[in-house]
Amino acid sequence: MFEWLRSIFSSAPVCPVNDEERQWLEERFEWLIEEFGIQRLRRATTVLPTTEFFPSQWHGTEDDVHQILLVVAEHMDVDPDYVRVTFYSEGPAPIEGMAREGSLGTYNESEDWDFYDIRINTDAIDDPLGIVSTMAHELGHVRLLGEERIWAEAPDNEPLTDLTTVFFGLGILRANSVIRQKSVGGGSSLSRSGYLSMNMLGYALALYALARKETNPTWLKHLRPDVRWACRNTLRLKLQEESNIETL
Repeated sequence: MFEWLRSIFSSAPVCPVNDEERQWLEERFEWLIEEFGIQRLRRATTVLPTTEFFPSQWHGTEDDVHQILLVVAEHMDVDPDYVRVTFYSEGPAPIEGMAREGSLGTYNESEDWDFYDIRINTDAIDDPLGIVSTMAHELGHVRLLGEERIWAEAPDNEPLTDLTTVFFGLGILRANSVIRQKSVGGGSSLSRSGYLSMNMLGYALALYALARKETNPTWLKHLRPDVRWACRNTLRLKLQEESNIETL
């Protein structure tokens, strides 16, 4: 009866990304380690979508968003006193129920260089997980662009910023918020955010786990199924490769 299930776990692991994606992920993750340090990576707290990290009550107010800023800024080593949050709206999707890929937030440096300006789209303010993910991404810009580690013109600026959220322990929240469904009237609408695919996020989270010497991380259960599959396959593949090298 459960033969099919056993076959899944006994089959050889499959790399979830292509060669180009794999090379970029590994090179850029190594770059992040060089920039911020392996010890910073290993002492990072893996942030989970639980009330241990975020309040159980969400009213969708601007004050709630500022509280999210304080929490995420702490995990990403950003001083929130130098971050100015404002709000904007793009309005509803032009056709009810259609997928939308509008911006959920933006990052800019103020003209007087005294603040990092983050704008949050109020169209998504009733989605706390999305707000956390967006805040992590925009604070990732602070760590990369604001601290002049890369330039805005860098071709991989945005995906590297998503990878930075993984490095600082917010990858689970980023992965789980990529595709969101929202009730609209009598139907629903879909939205997509982020610059890394589900498989790339799973691969990145596996690199994060292995760099922290976590071969069977307990936080896997908090990942959406497709990202969890990619992460598990990558972990199995990397551990198998390591085992093969040791036996040579």
